[in-house]
Amino acid sequence: MVKTRRTLAGALIAFAVGAVARGVGVADTPDAQQVGPRATPDSQTVDRSRFFDPEDGQFDISHLLEHPYGFIPIPIIVTEPAVGYGGGAAGMFLRPREEAGHEGWTRPNISALGGLATENGTWLAFAGDTSRWLGGRLHTTVGGGTGKVNLDFHGAGLDLPDLNQTFHYSLQFTGAIAQANWQLAEKSPWSVGLRYVFADITPELRDQPMAPDLPNRTAVTISAPTAILEYDSRNNILTPTRGIYSETSYLVSSAALGSTVEFERLQQIVMGWQPLPHDVTLAARADYAWSSANTPFFLRPYIQLRGVAAMRYQGAQVASLEVEARWQCYGRWSVVPFVGFGATRLERTLPSSSNGQSVGSGGIGLRYELARKFGLHAGLDVAHSPGTTAVYLQVGNAWFRP
Repeated sequence: MVKTRRTLAGALIAFAVGAVARGVGVADTPDAQQVGPRATPDSQTVDRSRFFDPEDGQFDISHLLEHPYGFIPIPIIVTEPAVGYGGGAAGMFLRPREEAGHEGWTRPNISALGGLATENGTWLAFAGDTSRWLGGRLHTTVGGGTGKVNLDFHGAGLDLPDLNQTFHYSLQFTGAIAQANWQLAEKSPWSVGLRYVFADITPELRDQPMAPDLPNRTAVTISAPTAILEYDSRNNILTPTRGIYSETSYLVSSAALGSTVEFERLQQIVMGWQPLPHDVTLAARADYAWSSANTPFFLRPYIQLRGVAAMRYQGAQVASLEVEARWQCYGRWSVVPFVGFGATRLERTLPSSSNGQSVGSGGIGLRYELARKFGLHAGLDVAHSPGTTAVYLQVGNAWFRP
């Protein structure tokens, strides 16, 4: 399964290097009667309905996922430009909250575990869970991972005059995340939360230093709480077709809590989905991030777009926008063209160099409605940016937030 930073494998890559700051239908399914539990088929159709929907006769795994033992076995086929080709496997368990009615299927509890390895020596093992309690007002997320990620970093992230100069690093890491969000009022889209991340990360330079004072084999411990303000009116967390998701997060890494480096990081994410005529859903994601001067180079913000290698464009400030349109063109099948643009700012002036960079990307994807009761679509994206082409397997939407 090939991923972006917000799908399973990509999310763990991001956890290892840059996302510590964040933590580590049919086209129209806005109506309650389109997603959720249906009448149980008669006994003669039970076996068939395990993998075929009795309503349209199409392949569907909703029946399997409804049961405690049911899960999605996800092959991980990695072509992420930053880490090369590779693969692995993961299991995703979706647990509908039946007591919550329709919402229990559109916002199920989710658990996942798995691992992967790539040709450049990168490997990851991870597990996590996101669940809702007390009628859905308390939302918890816990997870952990360990591994080694081999990535290329560039002058922009290492405070060097040549923004495109490349250095090869290995990041060995072990880390965990715990988060709790509390809904301000019953059925309110607003919630406040606290996220805590603990990680030990050791960067090791894999080639002869070509510049003085590059970080090398100096272990970094991150112990950082993050304050969170969230707005969520999505009609489905897996493949939304309507609503807005916004998260404002402010992280503080403090020596008083055991960190070996003190820094701060602010991130604002806004995503929205709007149904249009002819079975089209228009969606957009805007992202802004800022980090303080002492932020470790591997945790500085970077442009996150499909088709752009992880960590390729870093800065003290980073902003990006990605837009997609999903057209439910034939039964359960959809096509998804998308385009994005991102820019960085270094907030410093270097001799003979710019104080920022920018990049555009775009591509097209194909989706299939894999589990109608959950509103879960899955498929492939092919994305391109200057010098890079990548393929991604998407389970849920490309900007997945549980």
